[in-house]
Amino acid sequence: MPRIQLLPETLANQIAAGEVIERPSAVLKELVENALDAGATRIEVDLLDGGRKMVRVRDDGSGMSREDAALSLQRHATSKLRSKEDLFAISSYGFRGEALPSMAAVSRFTLLTCEPGALKATRIEVEGGRVDRAEDAGGPPGTTVEVRDLFWNVPARRKFLKRAQTEQAQCLETALRLALPRHDVSFVVREQDRVLAHLQAGPDAAVLPARAEEALGREVRGNLLQFAGEARSTRARGLAVSPQVEYGSARNVWLFVNGRAIRDRSLTHAVLRAYGELMPHGRYPGAVVFLEVPPSDVDVNVHPGKAEVRLADARAAWDAIFHGLTLLLARGDWLQKPSHAVPETEHTQRVAEALQSYGSHLPSTGWMPSQTQPRTHTPTQPQTQSRTQTPAQTELPYFKTLRYLGQLHRTYLVCEGPQGLVLIDQHAAHERMNYQRLRRAAREQKGPLQPLLIPQIVQLSAAAAARVGEAAPLLRALGLELEPFGSTSAVVKALPAALEEKALPALLADLAEELAAHGRGESLERLQDALLARAACHGSVRANDALTPAEAQALLDALDQTDYGARCAHGRPVVATFTPAEIERRFGRDYQTHSHAAPPEVL
Repeated sequence: MPRIQLLPETLANQIAAGEVIERPSAVLKELVENALDAGATRIEVDLLDGGRKMVRVRDDGSGMSREDAALSLQRHATSKLRSKEDLFAISSYGFRGEALPSMAAVSRFTLLTCEPGALKATRIEVEGGRVDRAEDAGGPPGTTVEVRDLFWNVPARRKFLKRAQTEQAQCLETALRLALPRHDVSFVVREQDRVLAHLQAGPDAAVLPARAEEALGREVRGNLLQFAGEARSTRARGLAVSPQVEYGSARNVWLFVNGRAIRDRSLTHAVLRAYGELMPHGRYPGAVVFLEVPPSDVDVNVHPGKAEVRLADARAAWDAIFHGLTLLLARGDWLQKPSHAVPETEHTQRVAEALQSYGSHLPSTGWMPSQTQPRTHTPTQPQTQSRTQTPAQTELPYFKTLRYLGQLHRTYLVCEGPQGLVLIDQHAAHERMNYQRLRRAAREQKGPLQPLLIPQIVQLSAAAAARVGEAAPLLRALGLELEPFGSTSAVVKALPAALEEKALPALLADLAEELAAHGRGESLERLQDALLARAACHGSVRANDALTPAEAQALLDALDQTDYGARCAHGRPVVATFTPAEIERRFGRDYQTHSHAAPPEVL
């Protein structure tokens, strides 16, 4: 008797269902994708017990004839493919013909479908993979699929389902992932009589932010920014969440390739890398990223649930995302910049004079203007080309709109801004500018070095001296020239102009720590950035350093000329804003009952 046998059809279908249908959200995903492929403009999803007892999807798509409805329950029966060439240029969501028979094999399954204009619909009931009934019925145009008692006949799988609340949350997230790229389709998700999500169709510019808010949380309202990037044949676009909103993981980076929600570590890394300098350690950004790639350059047949894809030019996709986000974030567009009519008056001249005054008191930082070259004023270009401005009306950079009031604890600059009271961390601000200068010099390999008349010997631990000595070529590229000097010291011969000799012992100790923290698998670019951030920190003004009003004003003005000016090199915020509403709440002001005390703009 042969040991190898063909499996019974029911058992084979149950095994196949284990690959495609893992939980109720997978049922929802497959059914909604079928509805989208059928041209639906309205999709309704009903859940019972989080989908464990029932998932029902109703659409107004093209529907099916009785013959097609019967065929749709056969494995590998599909309307999406006709030849093997179609497999390499897939533009539909589904294509394998496995979803419906897999669901029917592990549930109590009902299909009701009707073509537009048909006099009658078709109703098919399946239980555990066996067709119980196929008959004519009444029904609206479109298709309704009801999946009840998922895994009722596979107890080993059913016991792995989570609580109803968990499964419901997964179903809702799946629906949102399907809805985000389809602004032309309305979605309704209900649990019994409770509406979990109601997403209206409409223009992309209006619908996408609303759906992103549903997906990422209410905190992103007013903190979403459009971005776009392109590399070769790949285009990236979407919404970036302001760095002012932080998350505890990278799960709020949502990726789509040609409208299909995917997971991809490399593309997620492109987003994290673009935000890298703006996020504190251990905190993550949010973004909704749409990639548009020629269908022939995408292989979607590499994952059972089609949650991963393979790109012919993965580097182009990475570059398109990274450069699109970097261009947006570096400009500081996520800071609110009000427009004002500002003539060229003594204000700009005062700032130029303050810059020179500041430069004479602090170490050279590269962002200060030359003493011999007059400073020229360049108006900021508006973001929309359709809006024209006269020379006397220009959009001021954010920090130039602030009015300096004083210094708090010799650590924070206190300012009045259009949105309220603004505090600026003077160390974080100066560190950001030093970091940008050091980084630019390292990239261009022509930063100004400061040779030491007498090389300075710095004592270190044996481990730190070994790490610094091994990394000497890398540190030389960053502007710090040193050599090992015995087993517990290093001799420094030159350093960047922004740094002072007295900072060398602490700087080298910190650099050694940074080298130890970044393993051998760390990319050279990330290691360089981490070392530069440490160096910038040691070359900056500190807390408890007193600044004159001119120096403080120069610092504010220089921040507008610095990329990522609202975050330090370690991702800490440079700016904190307290709105008038927050301040008024602290003082218990109520203008409704004390209108005589209200300012004119409130009345």
